[in-house]
Amino acid sequence: MILASRTQRALLLALAALVVAIIAVLMSSSKGQSGSSTTTSASGFQGPTMPPGLRATDFTLTDQNGRRVSLSSYRGQVVMLTFIHSQCHDQCPFMVEQIKGALNDLSGKAASVPTLGVSVAPAEDTPASRKQFLRTHEMESRISFLNGPLPALRRVWHAYAIAPQRGTVSNHSAFVLLVDRRGFERVGFAADQLTPEGLAHDLRVLERESA
Repeated sequence: MILASRTQRALLLALAALVVAIIAVLMSSSKGQSGSSTTTSASGFQGPTMPPGLRATDFTLTDQNGRRVSLSSYRGQVVMLTFIHSQCHDQCPFMVEQIKGALNDLSGKAASVPTLGVSVAPAEDTPASRKQFLRTHEMESRISFLNGPLPALRRVWHAYAIAPQRGTVSNHSAFVLLVDRRGFERVGFAADQLTPEGLAHDLRVLERESA
């Protein structure tokens, strides 16, 4: 049953990505005909939505400063969750810059939404390399870049249907997930769907509905 649920999660993310791509093509065509368009779905979100009742699996890992961090400790807050590699030179820098743009676009409490980045290459994501990666993107105080023992990380990757980094080519899963105040996954952006505007929009939706 657990394996089926995790497989279903991966399939849902892939299906959601396909649906959003189709909608983008249709909306682009519509824009060409009418001169205006919107990508907000009936759910109110711009990103692909997750199925109702999909609880985000809890975990406890260590951030770049040696502090123990648990996802459940943020219950009552909207959380961004992503999976990154400090030595990555394409998808990870792109996702972190998009996250930074979204946070910069927000104001008030939403501008400091907790953001957790889980390592997909634990041997290479040392405290020093994680700090340098965040420093390069001016996100040192805005992302908790988490690492931990390989068995613990494998449980996290498996729970979220994430393929870790393998070899020297950047080929790991690249998603940004939005978790609501109750601890449920609500939106899952694939890297190629991610924009600061869309991410900021969906964070505002979650902040409003949870207030």
